Amino acid sequence: MRSLGGSRSVLALAGKTVLGVLLVALAPVMLLWPFGRTHAPHVEVHDEVGILQAPAVEERLSTLRFRDDVNLVVLTLDADYNANFNLEVLTYAREHQPQWISAEDPNYWADGLVILAVSPSGRWVGTYFGEDVKVGTSVQERIQEAGKDAFRESNWAGGIANMGQEAASVIGKPGIAGASWLWVSGALVGLGGTVSLWWAGLTSRRRFRQATRHYANVTRDWDETEVLARTIPEDEPHGAQVLMRYSWFRGRYFGLTKKMQEAGARKWADWFRFRNVEYSRSLLKEARTLDSLDDTIANASALLTMSSRWREAWDNELGPVYEDAAALESLCAKVDATTVCSSAADDREWLRSTVAGLGQLTADLDARRVTPSAAMDRLDSVSGQIRERALALARAAIREDSSSHASGRVQQYSRASKEWRRSSNPYSGSWTMGGMRGSYHPASTVRLNSSSAGLAGAGSSARSAATGYAPLSGLVTGYSRAAHWSPPSSSSGGSSSGYGGGGFSGAGSSSHF
Repeated sequence: MRSLGGSRSVLALAGKTVLGVLLVALAPVMLLWPFGRTHAPHVEVHDEVGILQAPAVEERLSTLRFRDDVNLVVLTLDADYNANFNLEVLTYAREHQPQWISAEDPNYWADGLVILAVSPSGRWVGTYFGEDVKVGTSVQERIQEAGKDAFRESNWAGGIANMGQEAASVIGKPGIAGASWLWVSGALVGLGGTVSLWWAGLTSRRRFRQATRHYANVTRDWDETEVLARTIPEDEPHGAQVLMRYSWFRGRYFGLTKKMQEAGARKWADWFRFRNVEYSRSLLKEARTLDSLDDTIANASALLTMSSRWREAWDNELGPVYEDAAALESLCAKVDATTVCSSAADDREWLRSTVAGLGQLTADLDARRVTPSAAMDRLDSVSGQIRERALALARAAIREDSSSHASGRVQQYSRASKEWRRSSNPYSGSWTMGGMRGSYHPASTVRLNSSSAGLAGAGSSARSAATGYAPLSGLVTGYSRAAHWSPPSSSSGGSSSGYGGGGFSGAGSSSHF
């Protein structure tokens, strides 16, 4: 017991789980067992068409049991197929059975009233309810559907009986009417609480295990990381930026060590507390960040000193640029597909030439014709140009929209582009362009981007620049949505629940069989 977290923690977890299971178990019992179905209905049969044997129908319906006191009315009328059957039933009630109308509010049916109506000639079936026993439209349709097969075979009594059985099973059913919703709510709370409790515990433990692996990587590489950091030139702008993050890295590592030791002392049951969800998430995030940041230091050392690993580090630097270039290529395709006037041909040609230039830049770096610092400066420049091209193309294309929705689409794009500029969405770490694919680790690039590890330690100006350099794919998505935007439709159709005006609002509807 002690190895699981002590008797108190284990018993607390067991008690919460048992309580949740009991609450959940009550739900199907309440929903399926006919609680409260002890009320015999008062049955009336008004066969205006002459298709029923009233005494037999009354006797059959009287055997039903409801959860509430119900005045069960059977009504047959001769209504035309194109008639408003709801209004026909209401008119009959007003003229012949005024007690069916509520005395307190004549715009509603009387309390406890349930009308099952059918018109053989018009092939209508309808259901109508007092406010205290009313059901939703979908449930009304279920009651009507229960009788339709029999009605289609001219089995009028059988169809009425089937409708009555369905009505008895649903009127006042927990979750549909009355205070029974408390039982359902309790079951939902029990289910949600139990699932959430175990999710919290299992998720927290899984995150802690992941954090442990990342922390172990950082600890294992600690000495090597320190050595590599000393090789990074302090007087080089890119190197100085990485060393600022390294200083932050050292401070965070010692703090994380203490947290990991405290978390490691927790037993199995101790993790089943909701506060551990956020706690374990923060541990994992911090450990993953430090694990990525020591890779950044290794990449910076390799690239700035042109060691044997320089090419691997350089390819990782190219990743965000290629990902944004792929996004611009996608934007060109979307513009060509959605506009008539604008052409992305110039941007396609520029992009082709620029990507080819990156290949030449790699060759120049390999031949030492350009320094690593100058090469990364070139990547900064290319990245900025890609963004400028994308913004100009998207803006021009959206402004050339000549449809009736043009002004709205311009507004939608303006909003989307502002949101993108402010966003700090991460890079995906993969790209596809011109039939080529690539992947990289965006958190460990030397050059800053929105996914860079240790942004908090890079200084306020660097953080501001990086968070403003979210992946270009976000702008492309915003443009695409704006280009296809249209205002929501305001049209609406009719309903079979209406009574043709006059202010009557009683629950009920009808349909053909």
